[in-house]
Amino acid sequence: MNIYRKKNILKKCFVEFFGTGLIIFFGVGSLAASKLTNVNFDQFEISCIWGFAVSISIYFSSTISGAHLNPAITIFFWLSSKFNKKKVLPYIISQIFGSFFFTMLIYYLYKNFLVSFEIKNNIFRGTQDSLNLASIFCVYPNNKNSFIFDFMIEIFSTALFMLIILEFNNKNNNYFLYNKSIVPILIGLLTCLINLVINPLNNISLNPARDLGPKIFLSLTGWGVLSFTGGNDNILYCLIPMIGPILGANLGGWIHKKLIDNS
Repeated sequence: MNIYRKKNILKKCFVEFFGTGLIIFFGVGSLAASKLTNVNFDQFEISCIWGFAVSISIYFSSTISGAHLNPAITIFFWLSSKFNKKKVLPYIISQIFGSFFFTMLIYYLYKNFLVSFEIKNNIFRGTQDSLNLASIFCVYPNNKNSFIFDFMIEIFSTALFMLIILEFNNKNNNYFLYNKSIVPILIGLLTCLINLVINPLNNISLNPARDLGPKIFLSLTGWGVLSFTGGNDNILYCLIPMIGPILGANLGGWIHKKLIDNS
């Protein structure tokens, strides 16, 4: 029985690792292609790619791991007593490592383009000028905004995201919305729309693993501390894409439970 449980949790962790990684592979890959090649995706196209990536990852992982693919969602389900606390840390580690590994994969696939871009533009890693390249992989708040504004935007965006996906999965909904074949597409569309509307105000992550994995990788490949601070004097800015989604997911879940959920 114990062996079965160990195999089961390993299977779920692998699916969380791979599913989270797929989102990074397609999303960050589109940013790398747009910045380093002649593809030149616009904001609409990049947002659509992120959305499609989320949908594909949910289809891939939902029946095995529940398709958390996001530490903020895992923490929310744990705090709301819908998820075994023993699985929380393994899930979160798997998600962050998946983000790290697939960031590394994109980095090496585009390494020649990246190095050529650095040489052509006389960019040295770890300097302020290299932040433009680091932003391919990581989320950095808009320096024109205040810390409070950026933090509230991240919380609001994730709360909105969580509130809507919980309603998408509400068993009391009509058949169309509760049809599991359509929900991943709707969540992907939601991801696309939020990115389109919010990103012009400030870059958002919605997912701590989406940002932390790439930042850890970049810190090991020449960007150092800059990968976390984004060149901002206020080092707390690096907490916005990590803490904001966790607070936002729980806020959205609380609002759904108190005002919408009738179960």
